[in-house]
This record gives sequence, structure tokens and C-alpha cells, in this order.
Amino acid sequence: MLKSKVKISHVNNLTDARYFAAMGADYLGFCANPGAERFCAPAKIKEITDWVSGPQFVLEFDGWQEEDDIRSMLEMNLCHAVHLGVFATYENSFGVPSFKDFIFENLTEEDMFKYDYPVIKSDKKFSTMSNPEINNLIKYLSLKPSYLDINLKIDDLDEMCKVLPSFGLILRGGEEERTGVKSFDELDRIFDMLNE
Repeated sequence: MLKSKVKISHVNNLTDARYFAAMGADYLGFCANPGAERFCAPAKIKEITDWVSGPQFVLEFDGWQEEDDIRSMLEMNLCHAVHLGVFATYENSFGVPSFKDFIFENLTEEDMFKYDYPVIKSDKKFSTMSNPEINNLIKYLSLKPSYLDINLKIDDLDEMCKVLPSFGLILRGGEEERTGVKSFDELDRIFDMLNE
């Protein structure tokens, strides 16, 4: 069992999906923004998820979609949850658990309670955060189970696990070198640390 919950974002190939499922990821996310670089069409999502068991599946929306478009995607029964981007301002619940991105520097305590799984985003590495920033991170993570989507460096992960309250991690899928072939060396190290 992993030390942290792990959600994988932007999965768009079976190689990633099978690897992350085998490593114990809790959620596999699929970009549902047509026109986006890592967009995964509904037929492809179904094709991938039919081959994978273990993780729950998440449709990822950047927040610019019409609410009805999201509901239409949800009616296809492709997922267990949604992940909404920073710009999402939907008034109504979608009837499934929701992840929601928040920029760390703009986050408020009130934000933490609007969604099931707040995702705290920052371009900073943990090792470059100031003491006040780390204290704020500790405060937010103490309020509610949350996920971190930061500039993760393998050398920071051990310290993060020691210093921070329980947190989930957002990791990302990537392109295959060719169909069925991909190096997972860096990710192997992360999962090894999460298994220690």
C-alpha cells in the first residue's frame, strides 16, 4: 500500500494506464477537453479502461466547458469522478466526487471545503518553499484530505512525507516512445519511495 493516495492526470495510452494501475495508483485521469494536447476521446477512454482494473477513473475538465457538455460526458458512464481546473466556476454538483485545482498562492480555507478533493497547485519545488509557505501548506493539508500538484522532485519526496500531514499526489502520464514502449525510471523511484 502506498504512503499517499495517487491520482494520475492526462493518461492517454494503455501503457501508462497499466503501469500506474500495477503500481497502485488510486485514480487515472483522462483529459476530456477537445482540442487539448492530451485529449482522450470517449471511445479511447473506454478502450483503455476496459483493460485496467484497480484505480477509479476521472474525467478532467479545464473549466471552460459548458456544464451541459460535462453532464453529457458523465452520462456515458466512463468515470467515477471529475477533476475541474483552476478556472472552473460551476454552481452545481455533478453528482460524482470532484477534484478541483486551486493555485497555492491564492488558496483560502473556504476553498478547501467547496469540493471533495482540493488539489493544491504550485510551480514551486517543495525544497524552494519558504517556511511561511510550508506552514500554510501544513495548515491546508490539516483541514481536509487534499492532493498536491507541485513541481515534484524525487529528492523532495522523503522530506515532504516527514514534514507534511497526509496528502495525495498528482502525477502525470506521458507520451510513449512507440506503441507499448516507455521508460518509467523516474516514476519507479517515486513509487519505490511511496512504498517504503
